[in-house]
Amino acid sequence: MAQITPEMTISSVVDRWPDTARIFARYGLSCASCAISKSETIRAGATGHGGGRVNIEELMRDLNHFADSGKLPDNLPAANATAGMGGMKMRGMAEQKGVKHVIAVMSGKGGVGKSLVAGLLAVGLTRRGFRIGVLDGDITGPSIPRMFGVREKPPVAPDGKSLMPPRSRGGIPVMSMNLLLPDEGEAVIWRGPMVSGAIRQFFSDVQWGELDYLIVDLPPGTSDAPLTVMQALPIDGVVLVTTPQALAAMIVTKAVKLVKQLGGDILGIVENMAYVRMPDGSQNEVFGPSQGLKLVIASNAPLMGKLPIDPEIAHLSDVGQIESYDSPEFEELVNNFLSVAPEKHPQVPVA
Repeated sequence: MAQITPEMTISSVVDRWPDTARIFARYGLSCASCAISKSETIRAGATGHGGGRVNIEELMRDLNHFADSGKLPDNLPAANATAGMGGMKMRGMAEQKGVKHVIAVMSGKGGVGKSLVAGLLAVGLTRRGFRIGVLDGDITGPSIPRMFGVREKPPVAPDGKSLMPPRSRGGIPVMSMNLLLPDEGEAVIWRGPMVSGAIRQFFSDVQWGELDYLIVDLPPGTSDAPLTVMQALPIDGVVLVTTPQALAAMIVTKAVKLVKQLGGDILGIVENMAYVRMPDGSQNEVFGPSQGLKLVIASNAPLMGKLPIDPEIAHLSDVGQIESYDSPEFEELVNNFLSVAPEKHPQVPVA
């Protein structure tokens, strides 16, 4: 009878047989020392952040052979290769040589404006001379292409194996599930592992070229899809988006805990729909007082920006012209992002 089963947690197996961490690493599950492994089963890890590419039967065979005989399979990663894997960039991830930094925009709650913040960051950074791409990771609810006015189907690259991301009017490469559907209104009815695998492929199987920052618009929530993305992509930092409602702040706090469990770096909080500008110049907090301070304390990260409810944003997003938007709050958001960005690039003048 097998000593190790797929329903055992990764952590429990490594605790009992420490060298199995090298076996997990061989199969791309180099997260044996990650906090999430304490609650994640081998099966969940293999079908989730393994990107759907793990042969679980072979993995279980190797694990149980070691448990029974004490002999490790050949060609395993060196023992020190699995040490110190608490950070996000140590987990056998998809790679893109030309992409310097990957920034995730996420929230525990849907409908708070993740896509808008991702789009505005891309636009603002591009205006400042950085090379930016946008990966729309919200597979079942994509909105990035409409916002940027991108409708072109991704052409196949010269190598015949990867895709070329279509570009916006301002030259920003964009990849989204909506660009692969026959009609943008068609529903994508997929389970979590398929969604996670698609996002991973949008990163690794798309020729992004040379980018300073790839902005990834993550799916809402803290379940399989965002968890897998956080583990499968080399995320440098996370921007969390919320709204003033106490309910939204409470749910976004769950995302804070997820990022911290994974050893990630929260760059800042963005509070969207914070207020409405009134004709007399005052600010009407239609959704109540700001909850940003609570999230700043919970995340130990700065409040990067407070965006108002602005009809101009809605209009420009609907007609695919988000690259035309400007406002003082928008400029403040981008400036604050650059002040905490993973790497301070020299300012490049825009021609």
